[in-house]
Amino acid sequence: MSNEAVVSGLPVAQGRARSVSVLLIGCVLVYGLLEAMILPALSLIQQGIGATPAQAGWIISAMALAGGVATPVVGRLADVRDRRVVFLGVLAIVCVGIALAGLASSVAVFAVGQGLQGVGIGLVPLAIGIVRDTEPPEKLRRTNGLLVGGMAVANAGGVLMAGPILSVLSYPWLYWIALIVLVPLMVLAVLVMPSYPPAVRGRVDWTGAVLLGIGLVALLLGVTFVASTGWTSAPVLGLGAVAVVALAVFVAVERRVVEPLVDLRLGGRTVTIVHLTAFASGVASVGLMIAVPTIVAAPAATGYGLGSTPVVTGLIMFPLGVLGAIVSPLAGRLERLVGSRMVMVLAGVLFLVAGLVMLAGRSDAVVLAVGAGLVGVAVGLGLTQGVNIIALTLPADRVASVSGVAYVLRAVGQAVGAQLAATVMALELTPGMQLPSWNAITWAFLGASAVGALVAAVSFGLPARLTSSR
Repeated sequence: MSNEAVVSGLPVAQGRARSVSVLLIGCVLVYGLLEAMILPALSLIQQGIGATPAQAGWIISAMALAGGVATPVVGRLADVRDRRVVFLGVLAIVCVGIALAGLASSVAVFAVGQGLQGVGIGLVPLAIGIVRDTEPPEKLRRTNGLLVGGMAVANAGGVLMAGPILSVLSYPWLYWIALIVLVPLMVLAVLVMPSYPPAVRGRVDWTGAVLLGIGLVALLLGVTFVASTGWTSAPVLGLGAVAVVALAVFVAVERRVVEPLVDLRLGGRTVTIVHLTAFASGVASVGLMIAVPTIVAAPAATGYGLGSTPVVTGLIMFPLGVLGAIVSPLAGRLERLVGSRMVMVLAGVLFLVAGLVMLAGRSDAVVLAVGAGLVGVAVGLGLTQGVNIIALTLPADRVASVSGVAYVLRAVGQAVGAQLAATVMALELTPGMQLPSWNAITWAFLGASAVGALVAAVSFGLPARLTSSR
């Protein structure tokens, strides 16, 4: 069927399939922009809702915590229920969260709004599941790349856009602008998106969802305590123990139930490697990027600082999103040239090279921007290839949930990477200043490069070429 795609066994016109894909990319792009614009506005939000610095950190973490719990559930619902209904439901929850955050005058209401927005982290794996049913295999890789790349450019563009918007409007307008765009997109989805009934209706493993939620929340909360209490403090060790026990029980339960939330037996070594590389890439990318704002803001007296403003930080990091967006749709073409395995190996090598480039650049903004661009290429290729492997090799009724796990693991990797980099950089300070020494920053860069080398080495365990489950 050259002009048709298949949706749950039924033909769908190619033009309509393309409209659905554009709609999905648009929703992911808007959500990514909002998520990125919140960080530069944090101090204004803190003043607006009367939050202490500690509370400000927690309320921003609410989005990541809610997303970590909700994403696997959203993914599984998308596998066993009508994906159109699930997609519209997630958009509705996100819109309610945006409205609450925009109207909030207290910490509690704002935190609830942020938590509801966190459900939207599941939009990308949910969209990947819909694309799996909408696009033919030869176009699926490109659309997946556009989804991943759109999120990357949104994260970089949002940081740059926030400044001009906040210079003329109050911070709630960040939420109102997002809502003004998302609501029409949701109406358009009602009109354009066809039904995606599952091939086989199943159930959601709520026991597994609760265990996974407890494990992820304990892990992420434990990581947030590291900066203030240290790695060996009672809160960190206690929450770490809870996370280990909950996740161990989760694994045991998932191996026994008939319809697990995450089928750990599915995909075997290939899916395990994809998940491992997703976690490691999160660690490496944040590990590299966490040092950039410090280098930019530090005075020249440190021997490495640029003594500049956050605007320069945004400009240095902008290539990360732009190049990530450019290369993500090209991952499928590259795979046809060098094979599935070598695309993932290349992503790991680029992480390694990016760390070394940034280390060599020291206080050169241009070289740091080149390193950020290499990180963007590594993330774009690695993440896109990972979701392509999942989408093309697993049964349709598991694509969204397994993709969701990859995104959760990447988010967890980012949280762990941020704390690891911050801890390493705090081990040695510049004499007379509360700033890390260049030696400490060097170890942060080398650590991220080492993680990139690990990604490359592990990726050799992937199959040389993909074979579609279709």
